[in-house]
Amino acid sequence: MSIPELDEELRARLERRYGSTIRAWLDEQRAVLHELTGRWDLEWGTLVRRGSMSIVIRCRVADGPRAVLKITPDRDRLAREAAALSSWRTTAHAPAVLAVDESAGALLLEEIEPGTPLVESPAYPSIEAMSALVSSLHGAGRRDPRFRPVAARIGYLFDSGRKHYERRLEAVELIPPALYERGRRLALRLAADAAPSVLLHGDLTPVNILDGGAERGLVAVDPAPCLGDPAFDAIDLVLWRAKDLNAIAARVEELAPSIDADAGRLLDWCAAFAGMTALELAEAPGTTAEDVEPFVALAART
Repeated sequence: MSIPELDEELRARLERRYGSTIRAWLDEQRAVLHELTGRWDLEWGTLVRRGSMSIVIRCRVADGPRAVLKITPDRDRLAREAAALSSWRTTAHAPAVLAVDESAGALLLEEIEPGTPLVESPAYPSIEAMSALVSSLHGAGRRDPRFRPVAARIGYLFDSGRKHYERRLEAVELIPPALYERGRRLALRLAADAAPSVLLHGDLTPVNILDGGAERGLVAVDPAPCLGDPAFDAIDLVLWRAKDLNAIAARVEELAPSIDADAGRLLDWCAAFAGMTALELAEAPGTTAEDVEPFVALAART
């Protein structure tokens, strides 16, 4: 199969992230992909139609493994992603790096099979499966100066999350901006006084966790690596699909010791990000007030 067309759906998806200037970059990528075809001996498959930061294409190294190619204009982020994944090469819970060209913003990774994102799973994963994922990443990762402290990641997330107020004016009533900023301040305090520091995935959401099959378990992709408190990586796993505060507290008590984190700190991290979670959930189709209420209540605890 030839290089797949970089169609309008892909262009619109990346434009929502980068703005209209991304179209000039996209027009240059067929030539880049053609060059990588020969250099990395690739046989092309289909576009992966998710994500907003990269072109992602299924492929195969000739006479070799099935793979996924990512190519992005954000070369600095890709370089950090490649470095983190390379440091996790001893664990089955991250894809293997097959090749990288930082100057082109291109990263060739092992394809995870069956590869179904956790966000599409009908069931909440077991604590054992989540613990194995998080503990393995934290145990295998190397602390490297190129990875920024988690405080920088927190600033980025809270700045980005404020866009919810621009898209939905009624969000001000759901989570007042003052409460949102209290969450930011709590998160930064937690980041500042953390004693243990590990290489964090930094974006360990159900969207970025894939089913690796019975032998591999859960596999983490698309990291935004940073250094900080181990509990930070568990926030989204605790909050995802939680129906009430009791469910959140029970998950914290069970998961925290299994990933060498303090349960009280993990609950504080969840409270710090609960306002952001409430805003994101409120924008999802079909969300009811009852779905959002536990996160609003948890945010109020800040």
